[in-house]
Amino acid sequence: MRRTVVVPSILASLVLILPILTHAAPIVIKDSAFIDNRPADDPFGRTGLNLNLNVKATDSGGVPALTGAGAGVTATASNPSYPFTKPTVLGLNAVFPIISGAEYTRNNLSITPGQFSTVTGTYTFQVTNTSAQNTTSISHNLDKPEVIPLPTNLAFSDYSTTPVFTFFDPDPTPNVTGLNRKYQVEIFDFTTLVNIFQSDILLTPSFGVPTGLLAFNTAYYFRAVSWDFDPADFDVNSIHANGENRAIAYAAFQPVPEPGTMMLLGSGLIGLVGYGRRRFKK
Repeated sequence: MRRTVVVPSILASLVLILPILTHAAPIVIKDSAFIDNRPADDPFGRTGLNLNLNVKATDSGGVPALTGAGAGVTATASNPSYPFTKPTVLGLNAVFPIISGAEYTRNNLSITPGQFSTVTGTYTFQVTNTSAQNTTSISHNLDKPEVIPLPTNLAFSDYSTTPVFTFFDPDPTPNVTGLNRKYQVEIFDFTTLVNIFQSDILLTPSFGVPTGLLAFNTAYYFRAVSWDFDPADFDVNSIHANGENRAIAYAAFQPVPEPGTMMLLGSGLIGLVGYGRRRFKK
C-alpha cells in the first residue's frame, strides 16, 4: 500500500520539475548596433543623432518568458571610452511584436559626430528570461560611423491601397570607404504606432505596396529608411546585422476610394434598398 502512495508522489514531483529542467535559455535571432539619424517630427519622439542598440530574441516559454518580471537585456561596449553607463539597459520595444519572443531597444543614446570614436567597437548583449536563464551575443564591429542625410521628398503615386511610395536620398554615396547605401520601407499603424510591415532591403528608394496590406480610410505612417551596410561584416547566416548607419523620415498616408468607386458603391446600395422595398411591398 505504501508503494502505491510513494510512486504517484514521485511521478507528480517529476511532472512539476520537468518543465523547469527542460526550459531552454533565450535564443538571440538578431542583434544590431548602428548610428541613427532621426527627424525632428519623429512620431516616436526620438530625434537627432543617436547610438541605436537592438536585440530580437525568442524563448521556449514564449513572449511572457522575455517580458515578465526578471527578464531583460543589457549591452556592454568593448570601447573603453564608451560615454554611457556600462552595461547599458535596453527597454522592451512593443512597437515590433516578435512571435514567441520580444524585441529590446535603446535608441535614445544621444551623440555628436565628435563622439563617434567613443562608440565604435562591438557590443555584448545579454538576454535574460524570467527563469534567470541567459544567453549572450556579440554584435558586428561598428567601425564606420557617419551621418546619413535624412530622406526627403516622400511621395505616393496615388491614394489607393497599393500606391508606389518613393523618396529622395540627398547624398546617395557613403562618405566612408567600404560602405554600401541601400534602402527600406516600413509601415506603422498611425494610432498605435505598431509596425505592420517591413520591406526587404531595396536598391532604390522606391517601393510598390503589395495588395492586401492597407485598408481604405485607415491612417498609416510610412517610414523611409536609408542604410549604410558594411559588406565586410556580411554573412547570410549571421544573426549580427551589418548596418552601420541609418537615416529615417516619415510620411502620413490614408488610402481613399476613388470617386468613381464611391459612386458605384453608392448606386449599388441604392439598388439594394430599392430591391428590398419592392420585396417588402410584395
